Amino acid sequence: MDLKNIITIAKYTIDFEFRRFLPHTILFLGMVFVAISSTFNFFGLKFQERVFYDISLTLIGLLLLILAISLGVSNIAFEIERKIIYTFISKPLSRDQYFIGKFLGTSFFLFFAFLLFSFETFLIVYFYTKKLMFIIFAALGLQLIKSMIILAFTMILSIYVSAPVNITLTLLFYTFSELSVLYVSTISEGILQKILLFIKLYLFPYFDYFNITQAVVFTGIPLNPWYVFFAFIYGISYIIFFLSICNLLFSTKEL
Repeated sequence: MDLKNIITIAKYTIDFEFRRFLPHTILFLGMVFVAISSTFNFFGLKFQERVFYDISLTLIGLLLLILAISLGVSNIAFEIERKIIYTFISKPLSRDQYFIGKFLGTSFFLFFAFLLFSFETFLIVYFYTKKLMFIIFAALGLQLIKSMIILAFTMILSIYVSAPVNITLTLLFYTFSELSVLYVSTISEGILQKILLFIKLYLFPYFDYFNITQAVVFTGIPLNPWYVFFAFIYGISYIIFFLSICNLLFSTKEL
């Protein structure tokens, strides 16, 4: 696989989103986040400090989710609809190279948002408490991995379904991946229960692995770095799995 072609598509995608003012929107949201956080003194009591962590990490995770869905829904579908894709899908550029390049290009903005919000949260915490909470980067880094999984899944659907259907199915995928195995086993029975458990355990990712907000906010126990490492590997494995499915389906689709 020619890495040069992949990088070319990734650069084109980044440039295209810059022209759509996506980075400016992310920066604006970042400034709004800082303005709101600086207006109120959350840190008068320890409990308020925990509330800030909880709200901030949850809100940033939600913003990454929204960004992943919006990028995954619109990017390839836009180029298929307007026949722009025919400019790229030709020798020596393969469909695999095109798809991976699009994924890397859109992932750049997720990474950009992760860096922006992580540093903002880190600096706000340090300003008020003088604490160097590097665990914030770990917590939001796992949220980044989760959003990249969602991006890959959304890009699969964007090849075949319309944007409203894509958003609906992606939200269902996200919700099901967030559920615990115990809850899934209680909402059904019989053959349906076995099917749902099989999907939950062997096909869909278990997003609870990436949620370490509780460890940051409530326990006060130092987080094991190995947990973060293996959660990262788990997430990368699912990204590769979904990208492989994407490439397989995209290579057989008639355009």
